[in-house]
Amino acid sequence: MQAPPNFIRNNEEWIIWLLGGEFSGSATPHALSSRTGLPLDTIHDNFLYMERVGLLSIERDPAKQYPEEIARVSMTKNSERLFDELKIRPDPGDLF
Repeated sequence: MQAPPNFIRNNEEWIIWLLGGEFSGSATPHALSSRTGLPLDTIHDNFLYMERVGLLSIERDPAKQYPEEIARVSMTKNSERLFDELKIRPDPGDLF
């Protein structure tokens, strides 16, 4: 686990940053949970919110139950735009 960059404001941005920068746009919940240090049930709730607002597409495994039913998450056009914005967002530490 590594802390997010200073310009990341919430779990959703951290997930998009990792998906776009380290995971080529798609990853398993376990990989993201391991990388962020967020428990699987917490990151699961972030995924559902992000799906609802159009930031992620979710591939589900119908044979599994909460929080294991999400097999893979992938970026959407909206999250790709957010990733591009994050790449140019200034780091608050750079302002001093």
